[in-house]
Amino acid sequence: MQFSYRATARFMLRQFVRLAWTSTQQKWTTSFVLAGVTLATIVMPRLGIAVFGTAFAGWWLAVFVMTVFLGLVGNRLGVGRDMAIQKRQTQTDKRRA
Repeated sequence: MQFSYRATARFMLRQFVRLAWTSTQQKWTTSFVLAGVTLATIVMPRLGIAVFGTAFAGWWLAVFVMTVFLGLVGNRLGVGRDMAIQKRQTQTDKRRA
């Protein structure tokens, strides 16, 4: 029996888009979470566990905190953007009425 990896990949992409990339708020939050993980991984000290012993375990706590923080920042930016769009739309609707 052979698995269809393309079908699985398409299904996973559709699920990702549905859960994390539909609204402006979701796009900003997801983008900032990915940026936080990338930034934390880039600045991760090399050989931290060999030099400091527990630095590796402590570093992943820092990665988690940075990811959550940047996710919250992205969420706030996305909410603000959504609210600005809604405000502009209501102003446009009032002018037309």
